[in-house]
Amino acid sequence: MQRDNAIDPRTVLKEARAILLFDWPNPEVPKKLREAGLLVFCYSPNGYTKVDIVAEYPHDVNQKNIFPPRNKEEGFLVFRPMTAAPSSIDIANIFRPEKEHARIITDVLPGLGAKCVWLQPPVTSAKTRDLAKRLQLTFIEGHDVAQIATQL
Repeated sequence: MQRDNAIDPRTVLKEARAILLFDWPNPEVPKKLREAGLLVFCYSPNGYTKVDIVAEYPHDVNQKNIFPPRNKEEGFLVFRPMTAAPSSIDIANIFRPEKEHARIITDVLPGLGAKCVWLQPPVTSAKTRDLAKRLQLTFIEGHDVAQIATQL
């Protein structure tokens, strides 16, 4: 495990293959992560979705799970429902209130293989940092995951 001041968020994201988002501030977050080549999954109380970007309107998906492109060069951002949790993730990116973090980390993440808990700004939490350390998970906060993905 690296010391906090030695963790490079760019390296963590570059080495990751899959990320699970617990909410997001805007659709650009899952879009930028997917464009960076990551497998992107989302979690909600209704279950898991897998993020995709497609050129044509997907008629096989509920309209509420489709975000249209902003211009002709972009595709439709699609959230496809999954019947089960992803088999493996590297990063859990959390954009939820602090009171939900412990439940996410202790109830949802076990078995998914997450190595990193990443709090999406402006979310911060000393309690979550301590819990991640106790569970030997890399902890990142104060860095916008979508902004870093765009730089990769």
